[in-house]
Amino acid sequence: MKTKLFLLTFLTLTTLLFGQTAEKIAAVRKKVEAINTEKSYQVKKLDSDYFVNVNNETADGGQELSGYYKNGKLKKIIYSVGISYGMKTCEYFFSNDELIFVFEKQDQFAAINDQSNQGTGLDHTKLTSVYTGRFYFENSKLFSIKQTGKEISNKMYKKSKEAELLKDSKVFRAELEKAKSK
Repeated sequence: MKTKLFLLTFLTLTTLLFGQTAEKIAAVRKKVEAINTEKSYQVKKLDSDYFVNVNNETADGGQELSGYYKNGKLKKIIYSVGISYGMKTCEYFFSNDELIFVFEKQDQFAAINDQSNQGTGLDHTKLTSVYTGRFYFENSKLFSIKQTGKEISNKMYKKSKEAELLKDSKVFRAELEKAKSK
């Protein structure tokens, strides 16, 4: 009897928790959709030259950081960087100055093979999507992760990924604010 009661309680609580998470994801998606459909942003772009001149940073395929502002408030950041194997793009979304969602995408250059199907290099004109990650936040806490494919630079532990995304969003925000004030 105790086992049945425990199982019934467990199933009920699990269903409630999944329902709450689904509702929170839906609320975040609605905010992200509103941010993405807005057309009247003030955009601040920082290109590779900025990163070389100001931070002494270089990337194989360059990098770009864009901040999307509405009424002086940062709503979205897009960071893209070309790396030796392809491209990585991260989009950060904010509501009330708080990170709510990150979309991460990694694309890999297509392999060039010889007649015996041995890899001889990369075709830098063709990219293939190998990974997408969707990270949902509430009160600076990562509450849900949705992934497809395999992250190339795999550091996918929830706590470290949460810390990495929060740190990156703060660093990128600071870079945009610093450049905006110049």
